[in-house]
Amino acid sequence: MFEVIKVERPSKKVLEDLKEISSATAWGVLYNMGISSTFMEGIMPLNNGAKMVGPAQTLHYLPMREDKKYTPEWFRTSAPFQLANEIQKGDIVVVDAGVYMGYGGMGDIMITGYYVKGAGGMVFDGSIRDSPYVKTLKMPIFARGVQPSITPHVMPVVANVMIQCGGVLVVPGDVLIGDDDGVVVIPKELVEEVAKRGLEREKIEMYARKLLEAGRPLSEAYPPKPEWLTKPPI
Repeated sequence: MFEVIKVERPSKKVLEDLKEISSATAWGVLYNMGISSTFMEGIMPLNNGAKMVGPAQTLHYLPMREDKKYTPEWFRTSAPFQLANEIQKGDIVVVDAGVYMGYGGMGDIMITGYYVKGAGGMVFDGSIRDSPYVKTLKMPIFARGVQPSITPHVMPVVANVMIQCGGVLVVPGDVLIGDDDGVVVIPKELVEEVAKRGLEREKIEMYARKLLEAGRPLSEAYPPKPEWLTKPPI
């Protein structure tokens, strides 16, 4: 039996603020704060138009070896099943599949198990199965791709430990922002500051677009200017 480590979650207000910023804005804010390793390379949404914001709950898989094959009874007590009992509405399940390419550890039944518990999204460093059904779920899914097989075979090891996903460190409780550009990881200690700076950045970029739409030359509209927050140009 696995014991799932509890994680702290940010306030609902911070999460609502983060929903107003894009993954690109989040990455830019973090980059300016000196944190550059935050974008998950090669991991994209299963459906276009996805928007995902929430705290990470992690799962770690490893490649299976023939002498370590597990039974269905053991599997039912393993990390993903224990985590499914612990997640709260809006949590993002992040899976390090233990292999760079190939099967990511879940198909439609297990993914549906998290969906009905209210998961705010799932991210796989690997491929998922049963995508025709999974695409019908109203939950953002991000992965390296899709495939019909479960090869290479992987086995769940532990939940809520530090993992990698898309080449990025993910700590349980970190906040993920995902959209059509991909997924960015916000360190949990920086969530409030990123939300504050991100909202400001979105606002001044909105002014830049308004200037362009009003016929101003690009050189007047870009790069955006922070003083536009107190003195809007139009």
